Amino acid sequence: MGYNRNIDIIKGLAILFVILIHSFFDQTLLSIGGPFYIHQAVPLFLIITGYNHTMSYERNGQQTLAELYQPNLLLKKLSRILLPAVVAYIFQFIIAPFIGREANVFFYLAGRGGYGGYFVSIMIQIVFFLPFLFYLAKKNHQLMLVLSFTFNLVFELASDFFNLPPFLYRLLFFRYLFAISLGIWYFFVQKDEKSLKFIKIGALLSIPYLILVHYFNYEVPLYSFGTAWKGQDPLTFFYPLYLFHLGLTYLPKLKWNRVYEGLAQLGKKSYHIFIVQMVYFWMSASFINKTEWLFPLDLLVCITIGIGYYHLEAAYLKHKKEKALSR
Repeated sequence: MGYNRNIDIIKGLAILFVILIHSFFDQTLLSIGGPFYIHQAVPLFLIITGYNHTMSYERNGQQTLAELYQPNLLLKKLSRILLPAVVAYIFQFIIAPFIGREANVFFYLAGRGGYGGYFVSIMIQIVFFLPFLFYLAKKNHQLMLVLSFTFNLVFELASDFFNLPPFLYRLLFFRYLFAISLGIWYFFVQKDEKSLKFIKIGALLSIPYLILVHYFNYEVPLYSFGTAWKGQDPLTFFYPLYLFHLGLTYLPKLKWNRVYEGLAQLGKKSYHIFIVQMVYFWMSASFINKTEWLFPLDLLVCITIGIGYYHLEAAYLKHKKEKALSR
């Protein structure tokens, strides 16, 4: 249950996909098969989140609800999410009047702080819900998965039936509940041959569904169909889980090289890069129309500033810790 750098490689690829999603037009993404890898970026991140948290809980021996919901533990996780996001939001709030963009408290609470602004809200909710999901998984991980799938599917159907406002739908972690639960479940079954076959079958069944939804606009009674997250629902989450499984299975068999090291470094800093790309695309939309041929610049700017932002926060936290120790 030690640190696995191959997970960072997968996260590194996922953050590149996030930037490409916001760089390319929908038709371009379809023409290059985007629904089968680029569009899987956020589900992959959330599956990895479920897996990594479970590994951390197991490593630290945290099993009771009292242990899982220790205030200092929750605050530590929240600070990792909030500090980079809040600083970015303050920056946006300051510059918004100068570039003709909207910026107020409600703007940020609604996850409107940029491309993928909903992700911060979802990560905050995960801090409070994931420990309970892990607790259920320790009791019966199969039952936890069934309950998560059922609740996620009902949420999609109910959101569609009651016409849930899009801004609210995008903020609620329940739309990705099954993806997060799959990450938790996979931790417990990753060596079980029957479960791995089940994952493969689920992924194979997802492929025709993704083709029908993305390429033939097949309408399903799920809320996600009419949104920018078309096809990201409980009926497809076995597919990104299988991608994650393939990464953990085959990456260790390959010789480590500079490409993998570079991707691992991006994966380690992926959250900060995510925050930076939110602000970058939010700002650039005020000055230029979306132009696909600029995607190398999009990648360069988001990655470079994101890495710098990561190290800036690391230096601040180190200084803060040293100052506290010197008292």
